[in-house]
Amino acid sequence: MDLITVVCGIIFKDDLVLICRRKPEKSLGGYWEFPGGKVEDGESNEESLLRELIEELNLKVKIKQHFFDTVH
Repeated sequence: MDLITVVCGIIFKDDLVLICRRKPEKSLGGYWEFPGGKVEDGESNEESLLRELIEELNLKVKIKQHFFDTVH
């Protein structure tokens, strides 16, 4: 089975955390998730997250720190 690398951002503003709802036609449609997406070939995780947030939400962020890695 191929490994697909994805990233997500845990985005805080004051005491709020940003989450997004998955599109109904997608796998697990309607569920909530942290925003992010797949890492493309040649991209770092950080570059991928910045790109995905701009593409999906037109949101520019500053990455402060890495939270954790997991394999699922």
